[in-house]
Amino acid sequence: MSNIPSKKQILEWIAQNPGKTGKREIGRAFGIKGTDRIDLKRVLKELSTDGLLEKEKRRFRSPDTLPPVSVLRCTGADSAGDIWAEAIEWQGKGAPPRIQ
Repeated sequence: MSNIPSKKQILEWIAQNPGKTGKREIGRAFGIKGTDRIDLKRVLKELSTDGLLEKEKRRFRSPDTLPPVSVLRCTGADSAGDIWAEAIEWQGKGAPPRIQ
């Protein structure tokens, strides 16, 4: 299991590469091959169970971030005329982030 990155390294890599978060891409990024993939799968499952990752189809992401594509609801405009929106299907902790 020496080739398997730590949970912290996996979370940092996913945060830096939001479009490439599948198990295959994570394995390639850390040079994981052969039977070490089983250990990677176990670590990803532990992260999901702990609530640090969320699995959508074949991709992993932090549950407190917006997915790359999201449906937004416009909530209004400020005095400068900038439009503000929020995600309709927010499942993270706390209030949904405001998007400008």
